[in-house]
Amino acid sequence: MVLNLPSGTLQHLVVGGGKDGTLYLLNGDNMGGLGDPSARQYFNIGTGIFATGAFWNNNFYIAGIYGPLSSYSFNGSTNLFNTANPSQSSSSYGFPGATPSVSSTGSSNGIVWALDNSNYCTPQSPGCGPAVLHAYNATALSTELWNSSMIGTDAAGNAVKFTVPTVANGKVYVGTRGNNTGGVFGSTTVSGELDVYGLKPN
Repeated sequence: MVLNLPSGTLQHLVVGGGKDGTLYLLNGDNMGGLGDPSARQYFNIGTGIFATGAFWNNNFYIAGIYGPLSSYSFNGSTNLFNTANPSQSSSSYGFPGATPSVSSTGSSNGIVWALDNSNYCTPQSPGCGPAVLHAYNATALSTELWNSSMIGTDAAGNAVKFTVPTVANGKVYVGTRGNNTGGVFGSTTVSGELDVYGLKPN
């Protein structure tokens, strides 16, 4: 992912990681060359990375496999991440981790949305079941605001691997299998479903 910063000595930074769990921070205008020491910064998040992060209010959010959603604060003066004591969710994410999305009112009221798609209904999956959408306080990931497994009527359709929650028009959209359990299209009554979440009326 590319971080386009509005000010500072470095304004184009690249963040990426891989299966070994190492997250790299590179200068997008001078990539550095061959080898880990050429990166501006690199550190291990503790779990393999199969997802993409999200950046909001100088915080980078990422969920590796079999680990929590974590937030690393970015220091605009040093152009480095603070790797000590990241904010973390109490819930963990199976394979393939989670690619989060952030909703906010400008620089306040941030909510981080992440999908647990670990029961994605193929032979490689540990099972078949609903995607679970989680909402966290963006400034304290240990505070889970809500998730779609709390109330039966909020349940999403069956999970699809690598699906990302999409935030638009005050709603969160989640693509699912419907009630398909991994068979061919038409093998169940709902072969695909878009679940839409928004504020409920009082």
